[in-house]
Amino acid sequence: MADRKTFKVRVGERAAVSHQGDNTPLLTTLEGHYSECRSGYCGACKTRLLEGRVRYLSTPMALVRGEEILPCCCVPETDLVLAPQ
Repeated sequence: MADRKTFKVRVGERAAVSHQGDNTPLLTTLEGHYSECRSGYCGACKTRLLEGRVRYLSTPMALVRGEEILPCCCVPETDLVLAPQ
């Protein structure tokens, strides 16, 4: 393996993107090019909201119930208290 810090990453026929740094997760590079992450699609970041109010930037596709929120696609409207993960 070459000793370098920048790598080209291509997903299918899409243009290659540059991945820099050996401590940066690959998902950081692929966001907006490949992944639905940060768009309310997967629900992996689902968190329980104990106090406060949020507003969604886009309608989440993942199911959220009651006090659950998706931090990936919402912004606070008030001070917040979140349950520990």
